[in-house]
Amino acid sequence: MKKKVAMKDIAEAMNISIVSVSKALGGREGVSERLRAEIIQKAEELGYEVGGRKKASYNDKVAILIPERYVSDRSFYVRIYQQMIMGFSEKGMIGVLEIVKSEHEEAGVLPNSIQTHAVDQAVLVGEMHATMIERLIETGIGLIFFDFQNEEYDVDAIVGDNMNGGYLLTRHLVKNGYQKIGFVGEYRATRSILDRFMGYMKYLMAKGQQMDPAWVIPDRGLDGFNIDLVLPKKNMPEAFVCNNDEVALRLIHTLQEAGYKVPEQIAVCGYDDYAGQERADMALTTYHVNVEEMIRVCIQLVEMRMSDPGHRLGTVTVNGRLVEGTSVSKR
Repeated sequence: MKKKVAMKDIAEAMNISIVSVSKALGGREGVSERLRAEIIQKAEELGYEVGGRKKASYNDKVAILIPERYVSDRSFYVRIYQQMIMGFSEKGMIGVLEIVKSEHEEAGVLPNSIQTHAVDQAVLVGEMHATMIERLIETGIGLIFFDFQNEEYDVDAIVGDNMNGGYLLTRHLVKNGYQKIGFVGEYRATRSILDRFMGYMKYLMAKGQQMDPAWVIPDRGLDGFNIDLVLPKKNMPEAFVCNNDEVALRLIHTLQEAGYKVPEQIAVCGYDDYAGQERADMALTTYHVNVEEMIRVCIQLVEMRMSDPGHRLGTVTVNGRLVEGTSVSKR
């Protein structure tokens, strides 16, 4: 049986992007008339049906949806958005950012770009309320979960290796002589925090390390918004693994206000290795999330769906690495 020719085959034959092929064959702006003619000619040579066929490709606009609780001037997700927008632009696509208000998320009020059918695909950056996810699925739009996964839905997801990151940070502390180790993060709030917490617990359980439930400090409410960090009143841990760098800096500030020296008395680890989370007097020991590779995979999936809307990747886990800083010292 003769293989069906797809847009990606034309793109590979001409060493150009699928976006350019999609624009040329769809009669849209964004390619020169000369290149359009060359693409159509190549499509005919390869046996691609150029005219008189139902459109089966997505357009080149992609919604980037971020819940408002994850957005601030120093937000890790702002960095992700900026890099994602540039990545889409380099491929000839347009990223449309929409900040999803909490009340809209909980009520399932669709973002404007989805309501107006301005986009055919959407990247959800950060875990969203089930009501919103279900409403988006009902629209039939192509979805990608970015930096989270939800096993309740059959949606492609691109995530960091959260459990392994929590495991490696905890192992690093134990290898440096720390025995009493706490965790900062509300693990019921998101699956990524839960996975990091499970990595922390996995190492402690495997090595028979002591663990006190009082050492697990929530950093946010179940609604996802930050709350004050409350330190244990007695039997303080010797070190903490935090679910992200911003929380680690908040914890360091809280510890210092309480009279503790970091890392001389209590060590602190972050997570993400986000350059925006810096102190002049201290470099965080953290886990580097390979955001660049995650974004590359995401853009590649979006591009593939433009010629094959049914293309699936499942859940893709991108490995990171431990970064040693001065917030942890050898005991």
